[in-house]
Amino acid sequence: MQRRPLLAGLALVPLAAHAAPLPDLAALEREAQGRLGFFAIDTAGGRTLGHRADERFATASTFKILLAARVAHGVDGGRWRWEDEVALSAGDRVPHAPAFDRLLPRGRATLAALVQGIVVESDNPCANVLLRHCCGSPAGLTAWLREQGDAVTRLDRWETELNENAPGDERDTSTPRAFAKTLQHLLLGPGLTRASQARLWADLQASRTGLQRLRAGVPDAGWRVIDKTGTGSRGAINDVALVFPPGGRAPWVVVALQSGSGASTDALSAVHAGAMRWLVKAWS
Repeated sequence: MQRRPLLAGLALVPLAAHAAPLPDLAALEREAQGRLGFFAIDTAGGRTLGHRADERFATASTFKILLAARVAHGVDGGRWRWEDEVALSAGDRVPHAPAFDRLLPRGRATLAALVQGIVVESDNPCANVLLRHCCGSPAGLTAWLREQGDAVTRLDRWETELNENAPGDERDTSTPRAFAKTLQHLLLGPGLTRASQARLWADLQASRTGLQRLRAGVPDAGWRVIDKTGTGSRGAINDVALVFPPGGRAPWVVVALQSGSGASTDALSAVHAGAMRWLVKAWS
């Protein structure tokens, strides 16, 4: 995948002290009858828009882009290589295993294939295998995030228990602001090498799980959105994305997390699309 020239000198842009409110998101939230957390960063100058930006939400499978970045960080540091292989066993299998089921007959898989599995297809057993191999445990991923400057995001459980989203439970949660800042650091800033960023961008682009979420809210094909979704219990319908406006403008980081609604997945996915439409209107 070709890197955009605008990123050649892009540094991590400081955030404004406070996110400006986006009242239209409150209307979307009322329609969904749940909570909507939202935070967007325009990396051209650091302007932000947010709603419930510092409230905790279950991350569900959006954590997998952070896990993929952890693997990439280890490659960048020479700890392992993309071609390194990890043993697989039938006992690793948990529900939603499209990539794992293809890889299992060989009994081994490369780190590159496992990362593709978790980002492109949101494969659950591939995520558990990577957590065990590269982090030791979910808590190991949390510890690495602390090293990256994220004092908020946490992973406590394995797939699929982490999708429980019980009321008041802070396990396996983040805030929209914290998640967005970490994405900016890892995928656009100094957190990873350009080569690793390009690899993860390509995997995000190849994912099709978010076609009805943030991607559905941009006006036309001149916009590009690459994203990672997450879906859990109690209305945890999430999407985190890099958004590339037309005309070579600097990318936006957008995080949208939901909880507490009994509406259908399709209806809550439409909330993401609506939030993106409002963001485009606000910043265009």
